[in-house]
Amino acid sequence: MIAAEKLPSIIASRYLPVRVIGRGGMGVVYEVVHARTGEHLALKLLLSGAGTPITDLQRFKREARAPAQIRSEHVVHVLDADTAPELEDAPFLVMELLEGLDLEQAATRSPPSPATVVEWLRQIAPALDKAHRLGIVHRDLKPENLFLANQEERPPMLKILDFGIAKITGEDSTATASGQILGTPKYMAPEQASQASKITGATDRYALGLVAYRLLAGESYYRGPVMSVLGELLHGVPSAPSARHPQLGAGFDAWFLQACHREPERRFASAVQQIEALAGALGLPCTLLTGEPSLSSAAAGAGPSGPSTTGASPVASQRTLSRKRRVAVLGAAFALCAAVLMYWAFSARKSTRRDMRAAERLEPAHDAPSGIPLERTPPPASISAAPLLATPIGSNALRTNPTSAAERAGAPSPRRKSVTAPKAISSARSKPAPAVDPYQDQK
Repeated sequence: MIAAEKLPSIIASRYLPVRVIGRGGMGVVYEVVHARTGEHLALKLLLSGAGTPITDLQRFKREARAPAQIRSEHVVHVLDADTAPELEDAPFLVMELLEGLDLEQAATRSPPSPATVVEWLRQIAPALDKAHRLGIVHRDLKPENLFLANQEERPPMLKILDFGIAKITGEDSTATASGQILGTPKYMAPEQASQASKITGATDRYALGLVAYRLLAGESYYRGPVMSVLGELLHGVPSAPSARHPQLGAGFDAWFLQACHREPERRFASAVQQIEALAGALGLPCTLLTGEPSLSSAAAGAGPSGPSTTGASPVASQRTLSRKRRVAVLGAAFALCAAVLMYWAFSARKSTRRDMRAAERLEPAHDAPSGIPLERTPPPASISAAPLLATPIGSNALRTNPTSAAERAGAPSPRRKSVTAPKAISSARSKPAPAVDPYQDQK
């Protein structure tokens, strides 16, 4: 086994150790400087060297691969993974160097307000949901693995650390099959303490409920020796948090009992939904992070097993109401336009009919009953109305009716106002033309 104090001056021919950042059961974390770029990074080294158990190597691989798959700014970025020939081929991974403190340290120094707790957990909720969609379950969510990283000219950003014991779907996990209980008992879900239960994203959401309790109440929900905590996980019935801390209220009780329900399928469907429901339980405004529904308050729709997770948020309700109003206004506008067009068409048609009737009254009738000759309208008083002489067809004069004036005088006149012919101006023109016998040639 390699001692942390006996590190070489360089690791993997490119990393220069600077100081020890932290120690753990699997290894130690150093601040290092990249020999070629001068960048300060964090290097996590397994101290067991070449004799590293296969289970530890698998965990190390998962810790390197899981953040690369999730690709979220709220998950610590792993930059490199290799073995160090200078340290008996001990495996290591290199991560971004974070400056700040974890949530356990932050809560110990100064208890956060409910609004601060909700804001912290809102940051990591989408990253957790993305990991679960990829089939990655962290299995060790706790305040120590949630790091508040300082940023220049911006508020601290919460990041998820240590995917070392994460469960990745499709991988053969020897650690799980060996009967080991992986995780921290105080933030463990009941299915983690039972080898017969399946580990899913609901396991991380259970731990998220316990983290929220720790930050708001100032203590862990499960206390005492490890075996006592495991027994309570397997056989105990969770009690209402307000029984210990009345300031948390009944709304938080309902939220907590659903977030930490013994049956995974009775918990919240996603981390985003869970944190938005927490905001409602604490009387804080709810927001939509990824389009999922959130609760305006935990009391609204609360049932025997806790607040309902199917209610729509006030923002979603207002958007739906606005869409309905727009549709109603557009429908009314279309109906009004249709009514105006119909009225205009009807008025135009009515006016056309009225004009046609007026024209019929003003114009003379051109059709007469069968067998009744039409009487020509006499010319004005200044023009004589002498009848025209019959001329051949080829001449330019108009051809007259062959009937005589006496026959026309005896014919009945049509039913219209008679007009008296004016007196002839010239007596020569007023003499009637001699009658022509059309059958004279035959005689």
